[in-house]
Amino acid sequence: MPVYEYLCVECGLKVEKLWKRVSTAKPTIPCEVCGTDMRKCVTSANFAFKHPASQTRGTLPPNTGTSDDHNFDKAIGRDAEMKWKQVEQRDSEKSRSIRHAREEGQAVTRDHLVPRMDGSGEYRVITEPERQKTNANRETAFQIAHAAKEQGAKSKKPSGEGSP
Repeated sequence: MPVYEYLCVECGLKVEKLWKRVSTAKPTIPCEVCGTDMRKCVTSANFAFKHPASQTRGTLPPNTGTSDDHNFDKAIGRDAEMKWKQVEQRDSEKSRSIRHAREEGQAVTRDHLVPRMDGSGEYRVITEPERQKTNANRETAFQIAHAAKEQGAKSKKPSGEGSP
């Protein structure tokens, strides 16, 4: 049995009306208070999603909020697992490169490694000229940021401050 809400545009009264069939519901009904016509309103639906096909397989893990399809959630999980394996492989390759460099007598950390450009997935130790250039760039960036911070602090001071 459908339930419809009706609203009176004159007095603002809102009522629910139960009809036996959708076809018998009227677009307007008389207001119980003032007698003018009340209009049928659009109302929120009263329903729940049920997935009988997925429920026949027994209790499923909680939904991740991404979908209502357990198989889609499994695909997301497999993708995440694959990406974590790639992270572990890169970490392993970095550790191998550090061990190799230290065996040759170099004092190397992860900060000294850069990926090889040949697409092999291997890492190499940064050269001394590259290190010097990188450090110079970092120092320049630090000086610019420091100057900008000082400039911002000066512009925020009231005009009467600092003078005797």
